[in-house]
This record gives sequence, structure tokens and C-alpha cells, in this order.
Amino acid sequence: MCALAVALVQTDYLTLRYRPDLHRLVGRWQRPVSAAEFRAGYRAMLRLARQTNCPYWQLDLRGRDTLPDADGRRWLLQRFMPELASRLPEPAYLAYLLSPSMMREMVAPAGSAAQVAFFSEEGPLTAWLTQCQHRSQAELAAAGFMPPPAA
Repeated sequence: MCALAVALVQTDYLTLRYRPDLHRLVGRWQRPVSAAEFRAGYRAMLRLARQTNCPYWQLDLRGRDTLPDADGRRWLLQRFMPELASRLPEPAYLAYLLSPSMMREMVAPAGSAAQVAFFSEEGPLTAWLTQCQHRSQAELAAAGFMPPPAA
């Protein structure tokens, strides 16, 4: 394990690390997952986020190379996101790194309790998360970033 990652969760389908130097949770999906693995992976992310008090998440879906199905999206938006909002002391910022084919299929989530953004390159993703870490909600809104609309 890298000396910079103080917390690590690893399965054959997901690797999670907390980077204290960046105050960032980094999750990398390794392969396509079942519905149970999808839910278990997000629950593991929330546990690690609570342990490290980290609302800044960098999630790399390129290894999975599929978006969740309708049931997975519904669970994520209707069950997980509200739980995320109630279990962390501040709003969560989820930056997703997607393959080009996934970006073409992506539809922004409505009703999310977190700030969510999608990227096809790590540079803009890192810049966005860094801005979020160092700006207040009012500053983010003034810069034009708005959370997804409520359902």
C-alpha cells in the first residue's frame, strides 16, 4: 500500500483508497459488477468516507465500462444518495471518470443529494474536485455550478 493512502479497501471488483495528501477518496472499479457488488461497493465507499470524514470522491468507472442499469440507478438516487447526505457532516462531491462510450450514454442524475460531475479525463476531474474543496457553496453557485435539480 502506498504510504500516502492511510485507508484501503480492496476486492476483486473495487479498490478504495483515502488520500490524506489530497483529502480525497479514490475508488476504482475493476470490472463489471453484479447488483449486489454495486451496492456493496457504494456502501464500502460510504464507510470509508465516514471513517476519514471525507466528502470528496473520485470514482473511476472505466474498468467497469458499464453504467448501472435502471434498478441500480434508482437504488443509487433514491436510497444511497439520501443516506450519503444524512451520514456525512457536509455535502459530498462525487467526480466520476468515465470512458468516452460511457460519457455518450450519461444522463445527469436528477434529485441527487450530492454534487455530481462527470469527466472523461483526470485533469479536469482533479481541477473540479480541488475547486470544490476550496470554495464555499455560495462561491460554487456564483461560478455557475448548480447541483442537479430535485426529482
